[in-house]
Amino acid sequence: MNGTASDQIVSYIDRLSAYAQSRVADKDLAADAVQEAITKAVKASASLKDEDKLLPWLYAILRNTIADLTKKQGREIATADFPDTLAAADTEERDKVCGCFKPLIATLPSDYGAIIREVDLEEQPREEVAQRLGITVTNLNVKIHRAREKLREAIEGTCNLCAKHGCINCHCGR
Repeated sequence: MNGTASDQIVSYIDRLSAYAQSRVADKDLAADAVQEAITKAVKASASLKDEDKLLPWLYAILRNTIADLTKKQGREIATADFPDTLAAADTEERDKVCGCFKPLIATLPSDYGAIIREVDLEEQPREEVAQRLGITVTNLNVKIHRAREKLREAIEGTCNLCAKHGCINCHCGR
Protein backbone atom coordinates (compact mmCIF):
# COMPACT_ATOMS: atom_id res chain seq x y z
CA MET A 1 0.00 0.00 0.00
CA ASN A 2 1.19 3.49 -0.81
CA GLY A 3 1.69 5.83 2.13
CA THR A 4 1.19 4.46 5.54
CA ALA A 5 -1.52 1.87 5.75
CA SER A 6 -2.86 3.25 9.00
CA ASP A 7 -3.28 6.74 7.50
CA GLN A 8 -5.25 5.34 4.57
CA ILE A 9 -7.40 3.20 6.83
CA VAL A 10 -8.10 6.02 9.29
CA SER A 11 -9.02 8.33 6.40
CA TYR A 12 -12.21 6.27 6.02
CA ILE A 13 -13.29 6.62 9.65
CA ASP A 14 -16.26 8.88 8.84
CA ARG A 15 -17.62 6.46 6.24
CA LEU A 16 -17.10 3.49 8.54
CA SER A 17 -18.78 5.31 11.43
CA ALA A 18 -21.79 6.21 9.29
CA TYR A 19 -22.06 2.61 8.11
CA ALA A 20 -21.84 1.23 11.66
CA GLN A 21 -24.43 3.69 12.95
CA SER A 22 -26.79 2.72 10.13
CA ARG A 23 -26.51 -0.93 11.16
CA VAL A 24 -26.50 -0.70 14.96
CA ALA A 25 -29.02 1.22 17.07
CA ASP A 26 -26.58 1.52 20.00
CA LYS A 27 -24.21 4.40 19.19
CA ASP A 28 -21.63 3.20 21.72
CA LEU A 29 -21.61 -0.26 20.21
CA ALA A 30 -21.25 1.26 16.73
CA ALA A 31 -18.26 3.34 17.90
CA ASP A 32 -16.69 0.29 19.55
CA ALA A 33 -17.14 -1.70 16.35
CA VAL A 34 -15.44 1.00 14.26
CA GLN A 35 -12.54 1.27 16.68
CA GLU A 36 -12.05 -2.49 16.82
CA ALA A 37 -12.39 -2.84 13.03
CA ILE A 38 -9.77 -0.14 12.41
CA THR A 39 -7.42 -1.82 14.88
CA LYS A 40 -7.88 -5.17 13.12
CA ALA A 41 -7.39 -3.57 9.71
CA VAL A 42 -4.19 -1.79 10.69
CA LYS A 43 -2.77 -5.02 12.09
CA ALA A 44 -3.73 -6.99 8.98
CA SER A 45 -2.98 -4.29 6.39
CA ALA A 46 0.10 -6.11 5.09
CA SER A 47 -2.19 -8.89 3.84
CA LEU A 48 -4.10 -6.54 1.52
CA LYS A 49 -2.51 -6.86 -1.88
CA ASP A 50 -4.83 -4.66 -3.98
CA GLU A 51 -5.05 -1.08 -2.77
CA ASP A 52 -8.22 -0.54 -4.85
CA LYS A 53 -10.01 -3.02 -2.60
CA LEU A 54 -9.20 -1.20 0.65
CA LEU A 55 -12.66 0.22 1.29
CA PRO A 56 -14.63 -2.98 0.54
CA TRP A 57 -12.09 -4.85 2.70
CA LEU A 58 -12.67 -2.37 5.54
CA TYR A 59 -16.44 -2.74 5.24
CA ALA A 60 -16.09 -6.53 5.42
CA ILE A 61 -13.96 -6.25 8.57
CA LEU A 62 -16.49 -3.85 10.09
CA ARG A 63 -19.47 -6.09 9.23
CA ASN A 64 -17.75 -9.05 10.88
CA THR A 65 -16.76 -6.96 13.89
CA ILE A 66 -20.33 -5.74 14.36
CA ALA A 67 -21.59 -9.32 14.22
CA ASP A 68 -18.94 -10.47 16.71
CA LEU A 69 -19.62 -7.65 19.16
CA THR A 70 -23.37 -8.07 19.05
CA LYS A 71 -23.03 -11.81 19.68
CA LYS A 72 -20.53 -11.25 22.47
CA GLN A 73 -22.75 -8.70 24.19
CA GLY A 74 -25.93 -10.67 23.56
CA ARG A 75 -27.45 -7.91 21.48
CA GLU A 76 -29.17 -7.97 18.17
CA ILE A 77 -28.28 -5.57 15.40
CA ALA A 78 -31.23 -3.26 15.60
CA THR A 79 -32.21 -0.71 13.03
CA ALA A 80 -35.90 -0.65 13.89
CA ASP A 81 -35.35 2.37 16.16
CA PHE A 82 -34.00 4.46 13.32
CA PRO A 83 -36.28 6.95 11.57
CA ASP A 84 -38.04 6.18 8.30
CA THR A 85 -35.37 8.18 6.46
CA LEU A 86 -32.99 5.24 6.95
CA ALA A 87 -35.39 2.89 5.21
CA ALA A 88 -35.87 5.50 2.48
CA ALA A 89 -32.09 5.76 2.06
CA ASP A 90 -31.83 1.98 1.66
CA THR A 91 -34.59 2.03 -0.98
CA GLU A 92 -32.90 4.94 -2.72
CA GLU A 93 -29.60 3.04 -2.84
CA ARG A 94 -31.34 -0.03 -4.25
CA ASP A 95 -32.89 2.13 -6.97
CA LYS A 96 -29.41 3.29 -8.00
CA VAL A 97 -28.26 -0.27 -8.58
CA CYS A 98 -28.58 -1.24 -12.22
CA GLY A 99 -30.14 -4.44 -13.41
CA CYS A 100 -26.99 -5.77 -15.14
CA PHE A 101 -26.71 -8.61 -12.71
CA LYS A 102 -30.25 -9.95 -13.06
CA PRO A 103 -29.84 -11.65 -16.47
CA LEU A 104 -26.51 -13.05 -15.26
CA ILE A 105 -28.22 -14.97 -12.45
CA ALA A 106 -29.63 -17.32 -15.08
CA THR A 107 -26.07 -18.14 -16.20
CA LEU A 108 -25.10 -19.40 -12.74
CA PRO A 109 -25.48 -23.01 -11.67
CA SER A 110 -29.18 -23.38 -10.84
CA ASP A 111 -28.71 -23.83 -7.09
CA TYR A 112 -26.57 -20.67 -6.90
CA GLY A 113 -29.07 -18.68 -8.92
CA ALA A 114 -31.93 -19.85 -6.72
CA ILE A 115 -30.04 -18.96 -3.55
CA ILE A 116 -29.25 -15.45 -4.80
CA ARG A 117 -32.87 -14.90 -5.81
CA GLU A 118 -34.26 -16.15 -2.51
CA VAL A 119 -31.76 -14.67 -0.06
CA ASP A 120 -30.63 -11.46 -1.75
CA LEU A 121 -33.50 -10.43 -4.01
CA GLU A 122 -36.52 -11.79 -2.16
CA GLU A 123 -34.87 -11.35 1.26
CA GLN A 124 -36.19 -14.65 2.57
CA PRO A 125 -34.85 -15.60 6.01
CA ARG A 126 -31.79 -17.80 5.77
CA GLU A 127 -33.22 -20.27 8.25
CA GLU A 128 -36.24 -20.87 6.01
CA VAL A 129 -34.14 -21.23 2.86
CA ALA A 130 -31.78 -23.66 4.59
CA GLN A 131 -34.66 -25.72 5.91
CA ARG A 132 -36.31 -25.86 2.49
CA LEU A 133 -33.01 -27.00 0.95
CA GLY A 134 -32.42 -29.53 3.72
CA ILE A 135 -29.09 -28.02 4.76
CA THR A 136 -27.74 -26.17 7.79
CA VAL A 137 -27.62 -22.37 7.91
CA THR A 138 -23.82 -22.63 8.00
CA ASN A 139 -23.84 -24.67 4.80
CA LEU A 140 -26.25 -22.14 3.25
CA ASN A 141 -23.89 -19.29 4.19
CA VAL A 142 -21.07 -21.07 2.37
CA LYS A 143 -23.30 -21.55 -0.67
CA ILE A 144 -24.33 -17.88 -0.56
CA HIS A 145 -20.69 -16.85 -0.50
CA ARG A 146 -19.87 -19.10 -3.45
CA ALA A 147 -22.94 -17.95 -5.38
CA ARG A 148 -22.03 -14.30 -4.88
CA GLU A 149 -18.47 -14.98 -5.98
CA LYS A 150 -19.74 -16.65 -9.16
CA LEU A 151 -22.07 -13.72 -9.79
CA ARG A 152 -19.23 -11.25 -9.19
CA GLU A 153 -17.10 -13.14 -11.71
CA ALA A 154 -19.96 -13.06 -14.23
CA ILE A 155 -20.44 -9.32 -13.72
CA GLU A 156 -16.72 -8.67 -14.11
CA GLY A 157 -16.71 -10.76 -17.29
CA THR A 158 -19.56 -8.88 -18.93
CA CYS A 159 -19.67 -5.46 -17.36
CA ASN A 160 -16.29 -4.62 -15.89
CA LEU A 161 -17.09 -0.95 -15.30
CA CYS A 162 -20.09 -1.84 -13.14
CA ALA A 163 -18.16 -4.46 -11.23
CA LYS A 164 -15.45 -1.97 -10.36
CA HIS A 165 -17.89 0.68 -9.18
CA GLY A 166 -20.52 -1.55 -7.62
CA CYS A 167 -23.12 -1.14 -10.40
CA ILE A 168 -23.97 2.33 -9.16
CA ASN A 169 -25.12 4.77 -11.82
CA CYS A 170 -24.37 2.26 -14.54
CA HIS A 171 -24.49 3.34 -18.16
CA CYS A 172 -23.50 0.08 -19.77
CA GLY A 173 -26.69 -0.20 -21.79
CA ARG A 174 -27.88 -3.56 -20.45
